[in-house]
Amino acid sequence: MMATAVAAVTLPADYYWQNFELMLTSVAERYLDIFPAEQQRALQCYQSLPDKSKMLLVRLLSRKGEWFRLDKLHYREIGDIADAAQPLLCTELLQQTLPPLEIWFGAVTLAELKTLLHDINDPQLSPWRSKQQLWQLLQAAPQLPTQLPQWQQQQGLVWLQLNCQPLLELLLLLYFGNRYQDLSQFVLSDLGLQRFECYALTREGRAYQSSDELQTALSLAALAANWEQTTHQKMPIVLADWLAQLPAPQDNPLLERRRQKLLLQLGRAAERQQQLALAISLYQQSPAWSANERLCRCLEKVDSQQALAAVIALGKQAQNEAQQQTATRIFTRLSKQRRVTDSSQVLPPFQQVVPYKPIEISLALLPNAERRVELLTQDYFLEQGFDAWFSENSVLCGLFGLAFWDIIFAPIVGVFDNPYQRAPRDMYHADFVARRQTLITQRMAQLASGDKRILQQHFVSKQGLVNDWVNWQVFTEPLFKRCISNFSTEFLLALFQRILRDPAHYRSGHPDLLLFAADGAPQFVEVKGPGDKLADHQIHWLRFLADFYPAKVCYVDWKN
Repeated sequence: MMATAVAAVTLPADYYWQNFELMLTSVAERYLDIFPAEQQRALQCYQSLPDKSKMLLVRLLSRKGEWFRLDKLHYREIGDIADAAQPLLCTELLQQTLPPLEIWFGAVTLAELKTLLHDINDPQLSPWRSKQQLWQLLQAAPQLPTQLPQWQQQQGLVWLQLNCQPLLELLLLLYFGNRYQDLSQFVLSDLGLQRFECYALTREGRAYQSSDELQTALSLAALAANWEQTTHQKMPIVLADWLAQLPAPQDNPLLERRRQKLLLQLGRAAERQQQLALAISLYQQSPAWSANERLCRCLEKVDSQQALAAVIALGKQAQNEAQQQTATRIFTRLSKQRRVTDSSQVLPPFQQVVPYKPIEISLALLPNAERRVELLTQDYFLEQGFDAWFSENSVLCGLFGLAFWDIIFAPIVGVFDNPYQRAPRDMYHADFVARRQTLITQRMAQLASGDKRILQQHFVSKQGLVNDWVNWQVFTEPLFKRCISNFSTEFLLALFQRILRDPAHYRSGHPDLLLFAADGAPQFVEVKGPGDKLADHQIHWLRFLADFYPAKVCYVDWKN
């Protein structure tokens, strides 16, 4: 099946406004009854505006910052910006005010700065003075605060300040449910660059059910943004201040996950500040693996007996080999201190990760600066008569995505916020399987009977739709047919069970190449260029795959 080319699309001049209205309507239908009063008022003000004023507001909300020079705003589809701004000023969604001097300085020109300095104190201006030098002169001018507004009026400079960003922040939070998607997502869809699965967005399925939950969501989002800014700028972290802002434990699983993420970050900060008692207390409030691992490491420094009990619990919590290894290594250190000799008596057999050395092959290839080492190795195997595919993580993930496509996008409460999701909100959390256990059990039974039709049906009916597990550019029809014809039912079942155990962890680390011999027999090859080494998770995948098909690591050296 060949992918069809996307026809050129011309967006209407007011596309951004139409998209904003679409977002607003969707959010209002699901959440208006629990909107904060301030945002309800802002929404009512917006809805009372003439169209041109609405378009101007959306334009400004889509720009960076909150202050704008009126004379710098030009939008052909809006026309007279001053006329469009007047209703916004009347409703106080905009206000006319002077910005902080730093922002003001960034928006004025060198010529305007010289005019201002001349009006204030008539300095001896040299033509070589830079903008920064003039800024220093301005800062030293005592009469600047009083004369700047008058000078602005004389120059006809009008500044507009947005006064309704909380409304946009609320709409984005409720519509996208995350902090990395914004209004640009609409454009990708409008241009036909992305097509998404269809699923119902209902009030019953919304993420927050009360105004209290919504307010907590806003508070946690603000805390997360402040934390990101604080750590990025390497500002001092006063833990008492942060803890005072942290909400109480939440019944809503989504809010509790966000709260626990902040707990983990605060715990790490407490560790760095050598406040181990506080760090231990914070980690004990979270059931997450990462928090319990840090708890073990902190207890290891202060109380080896408590640490031993904690690491045994950690071992039972492990969902993948990396976690198994971590628990075993901590236990080994502690057992030496406590003189525990038989780890099998306290750590379940599942935790005993036996060292594994995969089959190795070596190749000497001619270097080619224009092709990756994986592609050069693929070329070698093609010359040897194999049907060789550079697929990396796309094949095993793609098979999983196709087998469980309808289950991934099943109508579960609180996991879909908008029509532009690659996966449900809980895809990579522990409760993904638990909330769909019946559907998953039924699908595994269907596959166990040897019935692979569901994969074929989804490959055809979902072709080109966005799914976080399926890379259509790599997982093409010829490769899919190869896989579906040659992978055994036993292998597929084991593969899916492995991924379901920890989807976030097991979606990466797969071998680079998938080979098919003349008789269709598959084998996997991880490629390592000169000086490159196998990572632990790659070794674990090779070990798993070797139970079903040849799985090797190919070390490549360059020919002279």
